[in-house]
Amino acid sequence: MNILFVEDDEMLRRSLVFYLQSNKFQVEAFDNGSDAIKYIEDTLSQIDLVITDLNLPFAGGRQVLQAVKDKPGEEIPVIVLTSSSVEATELEVFDLGADEFVTKPFSPPVLLKRINKLVVKQ
Repeated sequence: MNILFVEDDEMLRRSLVFYLQSNKFQVEAFDNGSDAIKYIEDTLSQIDLVITDLNLPFAGGRQVLQAVKDKPGEEIPVIVLTSSSVEATELEVFDLGADEFVTKPFSPPVLLKRINKLVVKQ
């Protein structure tokens, strides 16, 4: 399974990429929304799941989410990560089409359960 992971915190990005790869996932990681959106436009059919932070440089997680959900005929699940635990933010990203919302800090095994839940639904 191919995961697109977008996170600007280098330590979190590297550790989660390692964790996901050790669980047999292929991971393409970006540190900003702009590069992730370009990747989505070029290779959307090769992506099985997107995990994105909300607050990113150049283009935010909302724009990444829109880039995925605006493609007709594609139903790629998106997990949004954020340090914001504000209910309005959670409701907004669900309204934009997010499939899961995970508040930082989080446990990688719990994230893995959420990933597997979404993948099994496909």
